[in-house]
Amino acid sequence: IVVVALVWYGASYLLPAPGGAFLRGPFLVRLTTTSAVLDWQAKAGEGPVAITVRPVDGGQAVAVRDGSATGLEPATRYVWSANIGGVSQAAGSFTTAPLSTATPITMVAFGDYGSGNAHEYAVGREAAAVDPAVFLSAGDNAYLAAAPPLLDRAIFTPLRGLLGEALPVVTLGEHDLAWRDGTAVISALRLPGHHYVAQYGPVQVVVLGLQADSSAVAYARRTLGHGCNPACPVRFVLVHRPIATTSPIMPVLRRAHVAAIIAGHLHRYELHRRAGVLQFTLGTGGEGPGSPQFTRRTPDAIVSFIAYGFLDIQIHGGAVDYRFIDQTGRVRDQVHEAIPGLPGG
Repeated sequence: IVVVALVWYGASYLLPAPGGAFLRGPFLVRLTTTSAVLDWQAKAGEGPVAITVRPVDGGQAVAVRDGSATGLEPATRYVWSANIGGVSQAAGSFTTAPLSTATPITMVAFGDYGSGNAHEYAVGREAAAVDPAVFLSAGDNAYLAAAPPLLDRAIFTPLRGLLGEALPVVTLGEHDLAWRDGTAVISALRLPGHHYVAQYGPVQVVVLGLQADSSAVAYARRTLGHGCNPACPVRFVLVHRPIATTSPIMPVLRRAHVAAIIAGHLHRYELHRRAGVLQFTLGTGGEGPGSPQFTRRTPDAIVSFIAYGFLDIQIHGGAVDYRFIDQTGRVRDQVHEAIPGLPGG
């Protein structure tokens, strides 16, 4: 009886196929000033898939090969369509990266979702509604064991709208690592690895993985502010576990003029300023608050509360505006910061 019940539960609740022609996506895997790459997984028997990309103002369509569109213009809105048999089966839009912060940039961030519940759907919808160019995921993208068959329910179905317009930059949490050290999530989202650098125009995001251990410190020292084209005066660090004030990485981040650390793990929203570096804890993407020992306010938090929601990040000129928006669309916290390292910052 138990075996039958588990089979029924898995087939009817954990593994239902999403509607439409696609199991996954199409979703963005690369977005620069002049190019975009979409990936997807169509259902068996569906295809071939043809992607079209054109400027939102109705201009000439651009060439797309294997989901890769090149020769795009910076800071330009494009619409895409995924067509099977001459019929559009999915559509979305994206904005190529600008060359500087003179053009406003919208990003969103949250972590600790990945169970496919109603809260995750709500946070995903609210985040997509602010029309972001980049989605920063603070980890625990898939609960249970992050096994390949569970990733549609955990990530691709509830966040389909968001992933079709915002480039996902993703770090891994404990739940992601439970399945072969995160290989399923890395492969599914086509991530470069546990540590990597993502750039969106003037914004650099250094991804440190689970925590700021010695390898992460060395990686941050090598990469922050380096190898950017165009220049990247706005720098974020993305990590799953929040970084303590006493961590040896903090002087590295401060010297590199990091605008903020984006973290998850604790299922709360928290704002910190540790060792002079702004830090947001965003374990707010939909998974429940868990047991009390994991959800208590940290002593040095400037702001701390339990809620489901996301961080809206608006970069413009020499400043960044942060707003935490809950799953009902209500703004719960706001921070205005000059970009560190810039004149007057």
